[in-house]
Amino acid sequence: MITGIHHVSAFTKSAAENRAFYTEVLGLRLVKNTVNQNNTRMRHLFYGDYRGNPGTLLTFFEIKRLGRARREHDFYGTTYLAVPNGALDFWEERLTPHVPEMERTKAGLVFEDADGFRMMLVETDELIAKEDATRHTDIPAGKQVIRVLGIDWHVQNTERLADFMKLFLRMEPEPFTHFIPSVSHAKTRMGRGSIDHVAYRVETKADVAKWHQKAIDAGLEIEEFVDRAYFTSLYFREPNGLMIEIASDTPGFAIDERVEMLGETLALPPFLEDKRVDIESNLKENDK
Repeated sequence: MITGIHHVSAFTKSAAENRAFYTEVLGLRLVKNTVNQNNTRMRHLFYGDYRGNPGTLLTFFEIKRLGRARREHDFYGTTYLAVPNGALDFWEERLTPHVPEMERTKAGLVFEDADGFRMMLVETDELIAKEDATRHTDIPAGKQVIRVLGIDWHVQNTERLADFMKLFLRMEPEPFTHFIPSVSHAKTRMGRGSIDHVAYRVETKADVAKWHQKAIDAGLEIEEFVDRAYFTSLYFREPNGLMIEIASDTPGFAIDERVEMLGETLALPPFLEDKRVDIESNLKENDK
């Protein structure tokens, strides 16, 4: 059974600028500094709460020469993040010097990072647990980002997406998951700030394997089914073509770093360790 969003993955042009914004401004913790396992020349950063819990994660692939995105049809839009009730005044003041523009609506506080990744902070009745609150930041626990609430899907056929969610994924749309009809017939171009995929949570590797078989039985084209060490992943596309991942909660990011040390060094899964020297060399070249 899917229990919610595991993570949202997007593209950034600069890992350094991205890291500064998400750790210093938003106060999230860098919980895994690693690489794209399908292209190890590409840095992959994971941000979340202190323990890197599934459901709190935003991840970014760095592509240095990435151009601007063109969002026309079939693309992921705004990502919604939960903050405690009464926190928006704090966040409006904090974000003002760091974002190009911002809008306060009845629903929440809308802004974009430097790449154009669009977010909305939404007040909820939740509070972050003491053990999950990040500790490197001056943001008090009572104001911190808690988790990912949902995401906007801009698609040509919202009915097919709704049916797919209900009949295959067995999910009802959550309050902050919106299916928005695309009105443009121009082609979407992935670029800075584009979301590559949204990942949904299941508990174990065995659960992902069950979804793999279910996808095969449904006749879906499987993009990839792979053990990424930190979690197991299944990738496929919904009827409009947007990428969906099913990811396991376990074993998590602490398999190769202690919780108090998460994100402090370049972490590689066991199957990439023998390539560490080359990977580190390539990343250094990219950082120049």
